[in-house]
Amino acid sequence: MTNFNIKEHLQACRSKEETFKALVTLSKNLPRLSEEEKTDENKVKGCESAVWLIEATMDGKRHFKADSDAKLMRGVLVALLSLVEGKTIAEIQAMDLKAELTELNLSSYLTSSRTNGVLSIIKKLTSC
Repeated sequence: MTNFNIKEHLQACRSKEETFKALVTLSKNLPRLSEEEKTDENKVKGCESAVWLIEATMDGKRHFKADSDAKLMRGVLVALLSLVEGKTIAEIQAMDLKAELTELNLSSYLTSSRTNGVLSIIKKLTSC
């Protein structure tokens, strides 16, 4: 599923239940990290659920691997990563990822503690 399809798919959800199902379905598209990759260094601090994020840069473009112990958060990760995968750090930093998340209809799932976690993920995605 391309990033446009993910955005379109989530925007088409008309209820909290539909959005939840869509996120759980999306979560299945995120390859699991190995136990060796789930290190403290890769763990995103400030998340309610355990979240790991690994970044690699090739030819100036950033590539990400991520995982979480929560299906809902894995779905959120798929949506977030679809926005930034394969872009340069400058392109990612120029994006308003918080506004993008709002456009994805995820606000009803982002409780205050989850919002803090997502903001920690965004911070890690936009750091050099």
